[in-house]
Amino acid sequence: MEVEIFIHKTCVECNMLLEYLENKGLLSKVKIIDTELYPFLAFERGVISTPSVFIDGKLVYAGAVDFDEFEKIISGEKIIKQIDKNNLIEKLMYGIVDSFAATAWLYINRDFDSFMAQKDFVIAVTGLALLNDSEKEEYYNYLRNVMIKEGEKYIEEWKPKMLRNIASNFIRELFWLYEKKISKDVVIQKYPLEVFAHWLMVRGGAVGRVGVRIHSLSNTIIMNRILDAYNFMLENYDELFNKIEKEQTELKAKNRETLRYIRI
Repeated sequence: MEVEIFIHKTCVECNMLLEYLENKGLLSKVKIIDTELYPFLAFERGVISTPSVFIDGKLVYAGAVDFDEFEKIISGEKIIKQIDKNNLIEKLMYGIVDSFAATAWLYINRDFDSFMAQKDFVIAVTGLALLNDSEKEEYYNYLRNVMIKEGEKYIEEWKPKMLRNIASNFIRELFWLYEKKISKDVVIQKYPLEVFAHWLMVRGGAVGRVGVRIHSLSNTIIMNRILDAYNFMLENYDELFNKIEKEQTELKAKNRETLRYIRI
């Protein structure tokens, strides 16, 4: 069994997973691939969120990982997956808001047909990856039909979580850039709405020109969506920055760099 885990050093969930595997003595059974060092490999494999876990080349977990279940898989135990159809939409939406790339792209573009074409990601975040092919296909088609018909409803329902994801990731990148807290006034001066809009449009699911959808600043529908995200970021700036500064400082202190190089 080949187990590959795509991670990023600033990802809290990635560090929690690595720490869990280390404590269980299982790190020697997996290959760790740092998406910061190997971005095109991650892009080639369809990684949308971290950690992404591939088992024998198949994406099994994306973002959220069931640690106990994963430990059993690595240890060679057979997993029998029980799926509650009523919870599938919630699992899908949780998987989306857990991924910045998925959140940013879908929040702006609202192209549910195109998004659901990311079949491996959808199957992984909903826990369908461990089912047999026929069950997997049945549940996937159900989800696809629901999202194409009712996607807007679920976006509105999960909008607060999507806005928090977008705002948190913008502020996290400010922390990486400045390595200190800058004032909200400085943010408004250096990053007006138009700059924030450009950042959000190119930041979601894009590598180079692949996946990029640039909307005109004169598109009032798109700009109203972006304005909501921009205002949410400013209104919650201090709370989010303080939380992110603490989170990133603690991650840096763990100094786990030796685990982040691909082992060939």
